[in-house]
Amino acid sequence: MKQKLEKIFILESEEKYNEAFSSYKSLLKLNRLNFEIWKHYFFFLWSMIEDVGNFTIIEDNKLKVELNKELQFGLRNFKNIAEFNFITGYTIHIFPYEFGDYEEFEELGRKLLIKAFELDNQNHLYEMVLLGSIEKPTELQKSKYENLKPKVRKLILKQNKGKGLLNEYYYDVFIRK
Repeated sequence: MKQKLEKIFILESEEKYNEAFSSYKSLLKLNRLNFEIWKHYFFFLWSMIEDVGNFTIIEDNKLKVELNKELQFGLRNFKNIAEFNFITGYTIHIFPYEFGDYEEFEELGRKLLIKAFELDNQNHLYEMVLLGSIEKPTELQKSKYENLKPKVRKLILKQNKGKGLLNEYYYDVFIRK
């Protein structure tokens, strides 16, 4: 399974998104409840909607349907996994309108971020993102957010050093200089 995921990550890095999509679908057929595969596929779908213009295997509106289908699957099967709550909460919080009603999904994204931190309150990334999602943070919250940045950098360098869109995103967004 790990080797098959690595091959998909190579396709992603080579911007062969249509092939990556087909490979994810095949891999998920064999391992539907494998969270490791699911999280990369979910993030891949979200990335295709947000960042990629040359993805042609599925129309944009069907891609959103697929993303929401995977969200619902994840909510049923992975709701007690902190990383599930973080990834879905983060992606929803950033672009709630991609999932449906803005206010409804904005609230869901926030709840998922809170749950991620409740499930793993030692994870500095979850805490930093949760603090960053507060509309009007206090000075103490701002200070805590800033103090978490170097800790998150260290965490990302340790945990997300592989290939793939998800790991690349973590490097690009959460390692701040």
